[in-house]
Amino acid sequence: PFSYVVFASLTGTTRLNLTSLLSLYLVVGLGSDVVFVYVDLWREAKQAQGDDVSRFLWTCKQAGKASLATTATTCVSFFANLMSVLKPLREFGVFMGLCVVLVWLMLACVLPPLCLLDERCCRRCRSS
Repeated sequence: PFSYVVFASLTGTTRLNLTSLLSLYLVVGLGSDVVFVYVDLWREAKQAQGDDVSRFLWTCKQAGKASLATTATTCVSFFANLMSVLKPLREFGVFMGLCVVLVWLMLACVLPPLCLLDERCCRRCRSS
């Protein structure tokens, strides 16, 4: 929904074409890749880092760089559709590029604190 609001404010239109419905499936797939990177590096940091704060910072740095690289290349490929002469393809490219960027920003801000919260609050549940 946030991508739609940003798209509508940038383009001045409130209509999306039918291909934009595909964005839901594509964003779920691309977002799950980012989630896997963060969770895997969070687990890897357990052996490499001592306390939770250094583990949190290490995970944010490593996973942020790794997922930013893949997200940036995906965004560039979608934004490349701006060169198309077909208006629906241009709109789809802009909308998907915005979706990918906003999902990455949301996950980069929300997922590491959730991993830390899970570690601190649910540690007792796993140990019993």
